[in-house]
Amino acid sequence: MSRCLAVMYHYVRDRGKSPESGIRGLDVGTFERQLDVLQGAMTPIDWPALVAWRTGRVRVDEPTFLLTFDDGLSDHAEVVAPILESRGLRGVFFVGTGTLTGRVPATAHMVHLLLCHVAVDELMAAVRARAIEAGVELAGATKSDGGVAKKIYAYETPERAELKWFLTYGLPIGLRDEIVGSLFAERVGDVGEFASRWYMNWESVSHLECSGHTIGGHGHVHEPLMRLTEVEQSRDMGRCAAVLREGLGPGVRPFSYPFGSVDGKIARRCGDCGFVNGFTTQRGWIEASGDAHRLSRVDTIHVDSFLEKELACLRQ
Repeated sequence: MSRCLAVMYHYVRDRGKSPESGIRGLDVGTFERQLDVLQGAMTPIDWPALVAWRTGRVRVDEPTFLLTFDDGLSDHAEVVAPILESRGLRGVFFVGTGTLTGRVPATAHMVHLLLCHVAVDELMAAVRARAIEAGVELAGATKSDGGVAKKIYAYETPERAELKWFLTYGLPIGLRDEIVGSLFAERVGDVGEFASRWYMNWESVSHLECSGHTIGGHGHVHEPLMRLTEVEQSRDMGRCAAVLREGLGPGVRPFSYPFGSVDGKIARRCGDCGFVNGFTTQRGWIEASGDAHRLSRVDTIHVDSFLEKELACLRQ
């Protein structure tokens, strides 16, 4: 049966006993073992082949898998790429152009590292206090409705899930960035130094593309697009596309929606901005037909259970 499993990765690195060991991600051994499982069960495919299959230019008769990596992290150039090269595999690397050009870290990543240095209740208290100082009326706004936070951040404790939800969806974006940036500088270190080692630069990104990997867009400001106005959505995806064209040259590229935040209108705008595909965080197989800008992916933490169930069905 012809279908493709797109697997989504973020952090991949052995972090030892450093404070960064609290970052939720894969160690190298687990990553390699998962690749063993994928290669043992399905045929690898790269993004140009996926596009050719879905547009009817090539025929694929067996289940395939596609490796995707979000956020443009230095892990991807320093750790992931050599492993893929040793196996003859190619991946799709989605980069946020704001971190690539301005060397400004995504707020979400600063939160990840803050949680390695500060207890979750202490961090929430500090954020609340600074929001109140800024004149924001919280009045229950730190809690999501109906357990939404736990659904979005299913891999986190309830407390960490609520904190991440509040910082991603609850506070005004500008104030949130100011609060997180100041707390990061106080509790962790220099924001610029963090950005310089946390993300790939143009040289790394260009090298990946020259090595046969695909570079895609992941927004410019790394915000959930549904939090932005329609004009801001188009501006963000359009700017991301323009930066990639300027830095890497013309050519078709895919897009990964930050936080998986997409609806039908955003998917159409993604295509209008020139991206051939849009990848979501909706769990499932990619089929030969369907919306090219709402393609499913499975997070690495769900791959084992997903394959166990789905491949058992395929063998029946």
